[in-house]
Amino acid sequence: MDLIKQRLPYLREHPFVRSVASLQVGSFFTNFLQAAAGVVIARLLQPQLFGVYSIAFSLAGLATILLGSGIQDAIVSILGKAYGQRNKDEISQAFAFLLKMSFITAAVSLVVVFFLPSIAQRFYGQAQIGFFAGIVVLASIVSSFFFSFSQIALQITGKIKQMTTLLVADVTIRYLFSVLLVFVGMGVVGAMSGHLLGAAIICVVALLIWEWARKSDELLPSLRNLVIQGKRVSLKKYFGFSFWVAVDKNIASLYFILPVVLSGIYIATTEVTFFKLAFGFVNLAMSLLGPISVLLNAEFPKMQVQENIKMKKNFIKVSLYAMALSTLLTLGTIIVAPVVFKIIYGINFSPGAKYVYGFLVYGIFYGIGVGLGPMWRAINRVKTSIIINLVTLGVGVPLGLYLTKLYGIWGAIIAVTLWFTVSHLYSFFYLITYLNKRQSVTPLSD
Repeated sequence: MDLIKQRLPYLREHPFVRSVASLQVGSFFTNFLQAAAGVVIARLLQPQLFGVYSIAFSLAGLATILLGSGIQDAIVSILGKAYGQRNKDEISQAFAFLLKMSFITAAVSLVVVFFLPSIAQRFYGQAQIGFFAGIVVLASIVSSFFFSFSQIALQITGKIKQMTTLLVADVTIRYLFSVLLVFVGMGVVGAMSGHLLGAAIICVVALLIWEWARKSDELLPSLRNLVIQGKRVSLKKYFGFSFWVAVDKNIASLYFILPVVLSGIYIATTEVTFFKLAFGFVNLAMSLLGPISVLLNAEFPKMQVQENIKMKKNFIKVSLYAMALSTLLTLGTIIVAPVVFKIIYGINFSPGAKYVYGFLVYGIFYGIGVGLGPMWRAINRVKTSIIINLVTLGVGVPLGLYLTKLYGIWGAIIAVTLWFTVSHLYSFFYLITYLNKRQSVTPLSD
């Protein structure tokens, strides 16, 4: 306790901690909104239709894997270093590259939309699940443009409070429309359409925010210059680095998407609902750690420019603090789960509460992973991360299917726990060993 008292004044004044705190306030609010909206949608749809809703959302996640934050995370890493060096030309080129890649990935995702009903019919016997997923894909395409650009611009320029406001507004508007459309009787299609309508509104808001941010910081390019450079910029300039970061990020996203998608193959949609709610309830608490990872994505590259020697120490410190916090959060979710499921979700969903207990080990070791992605990108060892995750999923997916088929929901929980725990622990100790061997690293070296 004495040590904690001594450290508190330092932590309160530390710029990074203050940024994390600001983003965590917003994260807590958005998580609360998502949870509240999820409760209302679940109650309105009931277990059967909510299971369809959950599978469709996860299928959409697979379809939009190219639109995920992989390339965006890579560009944040590049922009973090360029902004630290006050390199206006590099910043402009990086944003232009992101614009061009956004158009390419959006076109590919549109093609995938046409195949979703057939895929859903093949695996779930319900083509309409693919139709519902397609609506979410369209919403993701809209969100991949100005919303992402404005978010990144606010992050690298240190406007964390404004970035937090934008994130909160996005979640609020999307889920507000989703709940409203379900409430008026549009069912699952209404829940999905709300995200598309909300994404369109936020896209316009984000465009206005970009212009405001540009006028307040001369290092950011104008929209006109961004479009012009987007036509001219060579994909080769950042493709090597951003491609591997995107692959790594999207493979990591599969850890969250695949459990629900695969469980729907062997267990009924009602049981998928219970698994989805238990998994989501634990991840709701874990999302409070998200702001740390988001900020580290820009901070580690800056740290290499300014104070490279301290990077290993800070990496270990952040990872252990996050692990301690994830342990406390997991224990908290386990304690309140029976009450939350019975009172908030309703008696029809109360059987799902017992599955929260199964995620204890998952939650404990979840926190140690918050700094892994940013560190892999900062030291340009993303390919190693890809290998680790591919091996984990290569073994884990068949094992997960087998365990789910054999033990139902409990098998899926065991599989998810093994995926995350093995990958996180191996990656963490690999990075410590690697950083011990190198006193100096170059973020974007070949």
